[in-house]
Amino acid sequence: MKKTYCSILLFSSIYTYSQIEIHDSDLNKLVEIGEYYSKNVMLTQKSAIEDLENFRTEKLKNIVNVLQIQSKQSIEILDKKYLNRPNYDDLVMWYVIREIHYNLTDRENESRASIEIAREVAKKKIDERWLLDNYYHRLYGAVAMIFNSTDLSEYNIELDNYGLKSNTEKAIVFLNLMDALGTRFRVLQVMKNYKKLMDFTSRMPKFNGKEYYYYTDFQYEDFEWIGHKKIEMFDERHIGLLYEIILAHMDAESDINGKKETLEIYQNSIMTKPEYFKYSSLESDLKKLYKKSK
Repeated sequence: MKKTYCSILLFSSIYTYSQIEIHDSDLNKLVEIGEYYSKNVMLTQKSAIEDLENFRTEKLKNIVNVLQIQSKQSIEILDKKYLNRPNYDDLVMWYVIREIHYNLTDRENESRASIEIAREVAKKKIDERWLLDNYYHRLYGAVAMIFNSTDLSEYNIELDNYGLKSNTEKAIVFLNLMDALGTRFRVLQVMKNYKKLMDFTSRMPKFNGKEYYYYTDFQYEDFEWIGHKKIEMFDERHIGLLYEIILAHMDAESDINGKKETLEIYQNSIMTKPEYFKYSSLESDLKKLYKKSK
């Protein structure tokens, strides 16, 4: 009986987290990954791949693989194996990395020990939409860097192929990728560098076999989303940004190619979906344009 009781105690000391099952040694390695990532978010240093290999364990192998492919700045980041929905434990561990990073970069408050952050997150019940959004947001830097010089126009991101559970989850993936790919459109629009903007639009990947602006499937309940110390509504942030991306694209099309191509974007995009206008800071302008198009 004594031997059995000791075994139970040992088991309990190893697996102590209510949301995920993780060995203490793996949690310590995860903390090391979080601290390394926080110092090297873009993972561009030459030693990154080798450095990350030092953190590999069976539990953490998926995390290490994704970070290494980001460091390589390879188009492989858009392969199915990386765009697939991670399992629940991996999603929580990615959230641990996020929270360690935010804790270490918070200039307003004294940082806490990273292991405390890790234990706290591992025990906490977190909205799975937040977990999923965080994972695809972590791909932002690698996707944006690749798109600087790579033609992705032959690449098709088929959102039904990644194990996503709902329209909400598909929208989370689409909007995060559009953030990485399309944010520069707005900068080039302000600079009136329409030629460069059109170069980027010509290199955009397809989504579900079509140009990005065809994606209009946002029929789900909006939800509160927490960024760094700031709670926002998810759609206000992300769909609002998508409107700005499309408007920038339309401006460039109008300047370079004329009205016909601009009209094609307008008619096949969320520009014709007044139910989404409320998510944009440009709501009044969108309403005027919509009324004028009728």
